[in-house]
Amino acid sequence: MRGLELTRPLLEEIGQAIPGLNFKIICDRFPSFDHLKIIECPWTPERETAELAAADIGLSWVPDDPWSRGKCGLKVLQYMAAGLPVVANPVGVQAEMVRHGETGFLATTPGEWIKAVRTLAFDPVLRQRMGEAGRAVLEAEFSVRAGAERWMRLLNSFRNQRMIA
Repeated sequence: MRGLELTRPLLEEIGQAIPGLNFKIICDRFPSFDHLKIIECPWTPERETAELAAADIGLSWVPDDPWSRGKCGLKVLQYMAAGLPVVANPVGVQAEMVRHGETGFLATTPGEWIKAVRTLAFDPVLRQRMGEAGRAVLEAEFSVRAGAERWMRLLNSFRNQRMIA
């Protein structure tokens, strides 16, 4: 909710620039907006995945502060797992996870956000292609299997080193 309130002016601007846009919020509380219709989806562990997968675009804005720069990018990971294209600001790991033009768009200014959301909103083929690319990146680089393989390579590299004192 804190992030939604911090980005309220941006979301209002997007809603005003793209009439008819719906914004699905999966949460236990729901703000209202003047220029953006909210689709309220009460969060439950059983429904979260299905609600995400039923969306068209994943938005992830975080403040550019030390706390956010150190976060793991969970929302981006969830969107990619659901096969959604992502629009995010390039803060912290989001700048690495979202491949601009391939898995979604990185946006900084309100104009960039509006252009990215508008492009995806009106191009279902692009949404599908970017969502599939994001899912592939997730599986190749951010899955448990990919992480385990990196750990095993690292551990094996220590085993193969000769130690002297």
